[in-house]
Amino acid sequence: MSCATGTIKYSLFLFNALWAILGILVLTFGVLGWGAMPEAYAIGILVLGGIILMISMFGCCGAVRESPRMLWTYVSLLLVLLLLIVAFIILNPRDVFKKYAVQTVEDHWKLEQTKPNSMDLIQKTYQCCGLNEATDYLELKVWNSTVPSSCCKDMNCENPLNLNHRGCLSTVEEAFADEGVTISYMEWGLFGFDAVILVLAVILAIHYTNRQRRYHY
Repeated sequence: MSCATGTIKYSLFLFNALWAILGILVLTFGVLGWGAMPEAYAIGILVLGGIILMISMFGCCGAVRESPRMLWTYVSLLLVLLLLIVAFIILNPRDVFKKYAVQTVEDHWKLEQTKPNSMDLIQKTYQCCGLNEATDYLELKVWNSTVPSSCCKDMNCENPLNLNHRGCLSTVEEAFADEGVTISYMEWGLFGFDAVILVLAVILAIHYTNRQRRYHY
């Protein structure tokens, strides 16, 4: 039994180390993605990352110290996190990043009409031009019927073949086409990982609780 307990103990420690790394990655994603997603969504991701990191540290301490009280607290935290993940899966609006990216393109295109070069970063990033197509710039008087250099490969529009004809709206929509599937995999991955750690923590907590009771007899 001690061998099995030791295996579970060190497995739980390893899973929590991975859990901590995952928490750091989630925090990093929230920080780097700030501005590329709705602010409330970014804050939620940062909070989730912080919670995962905190819980993983708590679990590592509970496993190392073999403390039943700390492990049961850890189990309670994991259960709460599991419920939060389930709620997030059920309530999470789909295509958040896609809708935000599309709205950003539309807003920058409106701004382009009064403030030239507002579309430059989007056009360089996605290798696109205009809202729906490159000819959209022909309708903007501010450009005197020309397209900006950000519409061309290597910022060189002297060669007509360098011009990106595709509009940014359709290009961005295509770039985020797989968002729903990717987010779904991430959500269920978090759920499964949390569930596995929860089972290990419960087994370990029960074992150390029973051992503590035997010591009192």
